[in-house]
Amino acid sequence: MKLWRITFALLAAFSLASCSSDDDTDTYEAIELSGTWQKVYDEGIADAGIVQYTFLPQSANNGTVDIFTSDWAAGDTTVYRIYTVTDAGHLHISPIPDDTSVALTVDCDIRSLTSTQMIWNKHDTNEEISKFKKVK
Repeated sequence: MKLWRITFALLAAFSLASCSSDDDTDTYEAIELSGTWQKVYDEGIADAGIVQYTFLPQSANNGTVDIFTSDWAAGDTTVYRIYTVTDAGHLHISPIPDDTSVALTVDCDIRSLTSTQMIWNKHDTNEEISKFKKVK
């Protein structure tokens, strides 16, 4: 009888250890980055304006990104940058070489990337810094 209990306990342990969720949203798929992403603001943020990132991949891990901003005070602005992203989802956006405009850079981790949603965390932390929805 003791042998049956041990066998059952081992079977249960292996069964539970092998379970995984197919609905895991904290994954990174480079192919999903392509397109236009609009920043989503928390409820109650008034006059936040519009911020859109349009990623144009040249490979799975790099390409160009057009960053469009629009607000009532500054008007419409588009800056052009390059980006690299690691297989683990670390995203770095930097100026195109010889670009003398505003030195906008981004250094973050893509925590979640699906065909409709993207979430950025501060690099090497669990602190969420931006949410996006795909618009094109």
